Amino acid sequence: MATTYNVYRDGTKVASGLTSKTYTDSDLTPATAYEYHVTAENEHGESGPSNTVTVTTDEPHEPPEEPGGLSSTGNTDTTVDLGWN
Repeated sequence: MATTYNVYRDGTKVASGLTSKTYTDSDLTPATAYEYHVTAENEHGESGPSNTVTVTTDEPHEPPEEPGGLSSTGNTDTTVDLGWN
């Protein structure tokens, strides 16, 4: 019976000693494919690898276009009103 789990990304161990059967890999590159497999480990050693899963991270989200037509729509001695498209 397994006591801990190890996660491998593209053949490199990225997590070890996990007691949960879930893992979140972070700080990855957008729009990139990664291959993962998991092994189990106990006092007798490490198992062979699980099946491999290939996951591609999402494309980066683009920021919106900059607003245009910024202008002052009025002011007083203590306020400024702005408007834009």
